[in-house]
Amino acid sequence: MLSGSRIRQARKQLMMDPSPTAYAALAREHAWDGESEEALRVCEEGLVAYPGNPELQRLSERTRRANREDRLGELKRELREAPRPAVYAEMCKLLLETDQSTRAEECAQEWSANHPGPEPTLMLARVFVVRFLSDRGREAGRRAFDLLTECEKQLDRDPRPWKLRLELASAIGAWAEARRVASQLLELDPGDPVLEGHFRKLSALQEGAPTIAKALREVERTGNLVSDEQRETQTDGAKRDVRPLLQSLAAESGVKAVVYLRGSTGLVQGPKGATAERSARAMRRIVKTGRAAARRLGMGQVSSISLEGNFGSIAVVSGETDAGAIWCSGKLPRSREQALMNLAGVQAETDEVES
Repeated sequence: MLSGSRIRQARKQLMMDPSPTAYAALAREHAWDGESEEALRVCEEGLVAYPGNPELQRLSERTRRANREDRLGELKRELREAPRPAVYAEMCKLLLETDQSTRAEECAQEWSANHPGPEPTLMLARVFVVRFLSDRGREAGRRAFDLLTECEKQLDRDPRPWKLRLELASAIGAWAEARRVASQLLELDPGDPVLEGHFRKLSALQEGAPTIAKALREVERTGNLVSDEQRETQTDGAKRDVRPLLQSLAAESGVKAVVYLRGSTGLVQGPKGATAERSARAMRRIVKTGRAAARRLGMGQVSSISLEGNFGSIAVVSGETDAGAIWCSGKLPRSREQALMNLAGVQAETDEVES
């Protein structure tokens, strides 16, 4: 009764004052009452009225995550009582959605052991594709291609493994392989205008394209997918100037250098002339080495690197295609670490000479 009263009061408040806060309050009341689907519906309604509202977005994601966790618990119980392919498939899908690729791999392997066939093999291939696209480790990519080859033999005229192979080959820039796969898909679905247009583009790119093995090595070395480069080009118009942030950090007491890196370009505040160039090169080497080492060890993408010694402290925060670094005497304060995080991933304007 008390719960119903609170929900009615929250609805009345929302009717009188349709604000993001009122939507969030009503959604929380439903969540506390165990009505997660209704809570999610209220969040979605609020996001339609107030697109991009951070409070509603956080509440919506939290509710979705709770729903997925509840469903995962139910699926675990079903697998203990009566394991069957449909339950394994849903379990693997939910684990991938929640970024639990290791558990998804274990689930797919258990599925394959209990119910051998092409479907668990295809799910296992999908797990390794997701892991490779996230971690950029060559071994995961090679394993994904091997599993897809196995699926293609088992699933005659099924486009799913071919589509997954096309996604993977295109992501690493293996254009000749991508063109071969697109040709195979056109045999399965002749006349598809989108696929035909993609096939023509791939035909123009295939000359001199790397093999799968070479493309995987390059992705592991650089940490960049072809889609990363395309995204960087597409976002050129949305770049912002990070010089004010660099200057404010460099002006603080004890800061020796602040560097912003993107590709072969570096913006440096603090050191001048040749010293600035050496600082940019040193920071770039730290980022490159850290990313490569993490991928080879199977640790995934590096988000931050910290070094301490008699030289002071160096902290690097790495985004998908750029990075921010700061060198200061003593330990790095939390405020500077937070400011450094604002540098990575901003795709800043850089009109200075490359260093």
